[in-house]
Amino acid sequence: MRKKTHLSAAFIFGLAVCLIMAGCIQESITEDIIQPSQDMNLSTEELAILDDDIGITLRMNPSNQNKLLANIRAATAKYHRLSVAEADGYVFNPHCVEAPDLGGMGHHAADMDKIIPFVNPIEPGVLVYEPMKNGGYKLVAVEYLVPSEPWDANNDGPPMLGEIPFDDHRELIEIEPNVFVNAKGGPPFPHYQLHVWLWSNNPMGMYSPFNPNVSCQYAMGGD
Repeated sequence: MRKKTHLSAAFIFGLAVCLIMAGCIQESITEDIIQPSQDMNLSTEELAILDDDIGITLRMNPSNQNKLLANIRAATAKYHRLSVAEADGYVFNPHCVEAPDLGGMGHHAADMDKIIPFVNPIEPGVLVYEPMKNGGYKLVAVEYLVPSEPWDANNDGPPMLGEIPFDDHRELIEIEPNVFVNAKGGPPFPHYQLHVWLWSNNPMGMYSPFNPNVSCQYAMGGD
């Protein structure tokens, strides 16, 4: 049966640990609509950050959105080394998430101090890594999570990353007495979330939850 529940902020953050450790399963796909930009207004340094195949996609965004994404890339570039992310407080989850016919997400590394009731673009709460054949991990995306209870108390709409609204994951299903899962995947508490595939091209769209180019094939226990 379906049931919505009111959770305290403390309970939300406690359950957030379960969220990341369980992975973000069966998340809904949303399309990102991007328009060609007539004026990028990027500095030389920002253009250098975008000088790759992902940059080609980013350069299709409106100017302000593109600059925001460039700033996020600059802030998270150091996390290509998982050891640096862990030293900064991100906790790596060995569970690799993928879904048939949708693609993968990969491994999530979460910093609970950054899962907050507002959006700080340059400090995403979650980093997403793809397992590689050599045993290493490649940074492929960042993910933002905002608990909906404190957000909804002060805002009328969903959080936004620049011009992009977060996915709404506020509906819970009671699978047994007092045991809830999120109807749209992710942590077992009402929340908003947004994946941003800044480090791996995603044919489904920059902000889609899953990426068909990402695989869990080389995760521990994989083929």
